[in-house]
Amino acid sequence: METGIRTMAPNAQTTSPDPAVFPVETQKFGSINVRSDQIIYLEPGLLGFTQYHRYLLIEHKREAPFLWLQCLDKPDLAFVVIDPRFLLSDYQPGPLPQVMRELEVERSEDLKMLVILTIPPGKPQEMTANLMGPVVINLKTRQGRQLVLEDAHYNHKHRVLPG
Repeated sequence: METGIRTMAPNAQTTSPDPAVFPVETQKFGSINVRSDQIIYLEPGLLGFTQYHRYLLIEHKREAPFLWLQCLDKPDLAFVVIDPRFLLSDYQPGPLPQVMRELEVERSEDLKMLVILTIPPGKPQEMTANLMGPVVINLKTRQGRQLVLEDAHYNHKHRVLPG
């Protein structure tokens, strides 16, 4: 049963009047109800998890900058993610214009960009963000993919909290 879990809102422009709702079992959140218009499709999947394509964004806490990227096909697969501009206001991955064309993003505000966090067990103060592998999502179509950057300006273990 879903209890107080807030998922990323569906896009009002692409929401059908009566989207299908189905329960999904997750390890972290238990059973949650998912609307078909909330599903994010990542092709070809995330690095190391290319066999999984369907995800849902779930708020961590109401005012927190963190989200959960929950896999809908593997109950124990969920990633803590954050908008990279929360960490670096000038974050700008190089191939973004090309990716926007490929994902058919018409306006920049329809593009959601997230980076995956790594939080060592028992040491949350040492959490890092993978700035070299942002996940970009077209909010209108719910299609997305993970980029692999080769820009030496960013690294895959960017400290989130001051050390």
